[in-house]
Formats: sequence, C-alpha cells, structure tokens
Amino acid sequence: MIAGEFEFCAPKTLAEALALLGTHGSACKLLAGGMTLVPVMTLGLAQPAVVVSLNHLSGLDGVEDAGGVLRLGAMLRHATVAKHPSIREHLPLLAAAAAGIGDVQVRHRGTLGGSLVHAEPAADYLSATATLGARLCVRSTRGERWLTTSEFFVDVMTTALAPDEILTAIEIPKQPAGSGSAHKTLRRVEGAFPIVLASAAIGPGLAPARVGIGGVGPRPVVLDVADELRRGAGDAALAAIGDRAFEAAQHALTDLNGSGAYRREMARVYAKRAVTEALANLRAGGRS
Repeated sequence: MIAGEFEFCAPKTLAEALALLGTHGSACKLLAGGMTLVPVMTLGLAQPAVVVSLNHLSGLDGVEDAGGVLRLGAMLRHATVAKHPSIREHLPLLAAAAAGIGDVQVRHRGTLGGSLVHAEPAADYLSATATLGARLCVRSTRGERWLTTSEFFVDVMTTALAPDEILTAIEIPKQPAGSGSAHKTLRRVEGAFPIVLASAAIGPGLAPARVGIGGVGPRPVVLDVADELRRGAGDAALAAIGDRAFEAAQHALTDLNGSGAYRREMARVYAKRAVTEALANLRAGGRS
C-alpha cells in the first residue's frame, strides 16, 4: 500500500514546528526517526494531512549535564544514547536499554523521544525511564510543562501529549556512583520487539532499589524492592520480588506473542533476573 497525499514541512526552528502544530493540530503528525510513522502510513493506518519533520531542528539532540540530572534531547538517536560517554557513566541503565533496541539501522534512525511518544508498553525505554524517575518536557505555543512518566504514559500507545505539543527533552536523575543496574528482555529472536522486560537500578545502600516491568500492562510498573533486599539478597528475597512482579502483572494482555498468564510468569522470572544482575554489578563496583 502507498501512503496517501500529504503536505510535508521541514521547519528549521522549534518555534516554526510549534506554530505548525498550533495551526494543524490533530491533522498533523511529527516525523522523528520514522520507525513508527512511516510503516503505519504505508499500511494506511494513519493518514495525516500534514507531516512535520523534526530532523532539521537544532537543540533537540543534546546531552546536558545539569548537576544532579542529565537533560537529554528528544531527538537523540538510540545509537547515541547507547554510546554517549555521559549517559554510559551516569545513566548506565538507559544506555543498556538503548543498546538492545532493534538492529543497527533502527538504532541509527530511531529516537528516544519517538519511542516514548509511541508508548508501546513493551518498549525498552518505557520501563527504563520509569525506573530511573524521569521527567518529560513538552512544549507548545501555549508554553511548557513537565510530566513524570506516570503522568505521561496514559494507556496502551497513549500519552498525555496534546495534539499541539512536542516532547522536547527528558530529564533523568543521575544514578548514584557505584550503582548496579540491568536491563533484561524476553524476545522471540535478537532484535525483535520485547515481549516482557525488566529494568533494575540499585544504588549503594539500596538508595534507590527499584525494578520496572514492561509488557505486562498498558504502562510500565515500577516496584521499590529495598525492603526485600534489606532482609538479604538471597533466594527468599528474590522470590518475594518475583511474587510482587507476578501480582503487578495481573492485567497482562494476551496476543500472538503470548498469553496473559505466560506474561505474568515471565514478569516474575525477568524481575528476578534483572535484580540479580543489578546486584552483581553493584558488588562489582557499579554500571550495567
């Protein structure tokens, strides 16, 4: 199938892009990496009257060290997120999540912001950013607002983004020095989209100690597991964490990749695996 006719705009500034959105609203679609928009338009599942490319804007692909946080531009490509020295040092969990996305071509085209806005429940970034306590900056001609991940992710492939808003930046607290983290995914084959995934971040002194689970509901689920780990990091603690993950996945959906019951069991398995690996990395001095 061939996409229908549409007007293509390539603004040079964010102000121009916001003005286009303000004019066209829901009749307009934004083009970042094109990993989602191009296929759905080709299949006829989306037929926007106007497509606005963000690829010529400056200032949306930076990495800014802002003290206790890193401020990441929404147009950062996955490959950059995976390899950028500051991200690898201060947000190793996010770097690990980016490194496993798709294949080489996808990682060099797809963007951090594009994946977050698409809000596929099993996307690598959703559980990672939720676990890390990210905030998202959205802009429009009406102004700017910051949202937590729990506010931004509303439902399956649904966010709080208004038709005239653009996600411009993601601000994430730095993981404490010496933290251990891990991003574990269940995929049919390497490079395939995850079925279930778990992202764990454990800091020295168990501050923080969280595991985020994706693919088991409309939004990522984040569990604080400090209490379990304070009682020890053995089999009993891991079993308790696995049980909590299983319960948190009670509304897991069934599709061609697996039943809801299967996803619940895998949530248990992958939460335990992520925490186990994060603890090992913590003991080894940090990183993912």
